[in-house]
Amino acid sequence: MGKMKILWWVCVVAIACGACGRQKAEKPLPPAPLDIYVPDTSDEGDSDTLFSSLVEKNFFSGEDGIFEEFLYDFSADTLMQKHRIRFPLPYLRKGKEVMLGEQEWASSHLLGLTDIYHTLFERDAEMDAERDTAMRKANLECMDMKTGIVRTFFFEKIDGCWRLLKVREEGISSYRHREFFTFYHRFVTDSLYQSLHVNDPMTFVTIDPEDDFNILEANIDMEQWFAFRPMLPEHLLVNVDYGVKPSRRPQRKILTCKSLGGNFNTTSYFRKIKGEWMLTRFEDMSN
Repeated sequence: MGKMKILWWVCVVAIACGACGRQKAEKPLPPAPLDIYVPDTSDEGDSDTLFSSLVEKNFFSGEDGIFEEFLYDFSADTLMQKHRIRFPLPYLRKGKEVMLGEQEWASSHLLGLTDIYHTLFERDAEMDAERDTAMRKANLECMDMKTGIVRTFFFEKIDGCWRLLKVREEGISSYRHREFFTFYHRFVTDSLYQSLHVNDPMTFVTIDPEDDFNILEANIDMEQWFAFRPMLPEHLLVNVDYGVKPSRRPQRKILTCKSLGGNFNTTSYFRKIKGEWMLTRFEDMSN
């Protein structure tokens, strides 16, 4: 009995630490630094050209790794966007396609991301896609739950570099994951609804605050969940789609939730029980 009480208090401390990390994750991202050396030159007329060529060669032309790392730089740096978008950019809205030039893109603020993004899976094996450097296509789906609009940004890795090729805007009624994300939006905004869709008890997993290499796992009840539940995006939901096809009648959903800066990292396991989505397991691996 004494060991169980010790384990419980360790979990409380771990969750509290995770909450502090999550508050930091809500802060807006600073612009990504351009760590490029530009030598002095006596020819002032060519300085701008020299700087631009060095930026493109050293920062924008290197081969990319995983999409997650590219997205951090791309979302924070408008100069990088200029070099990684294929202009004119096709923008499909309400069945009509317009072509956006560099100026239209810069003034549109279409890529209005939050620091937190999700990735939706159905099986544990599919989660390897997040770290797969061989991945060649990825879509970024931004759901504005207040307006009911979903914007999908289509990225493709060409010659080793991720590039944005087109944007599509549609109503959420046409979105293939609408059933789950409609549930999820209500789950994070309605406490009463949430209480009816959290399994009691629920499995909670976190990092040992005294040993980063040790993982703690325990069952928590509803009262403990509401005391330490995480802060999650409510109205702007951003989902990274790696091309994993959903089942026709899925009974399980795995939702990872991360910050672009990397200090927030949770995984929620939902399962359909008697026709209702229920949160059955929650993992908090935040730094």
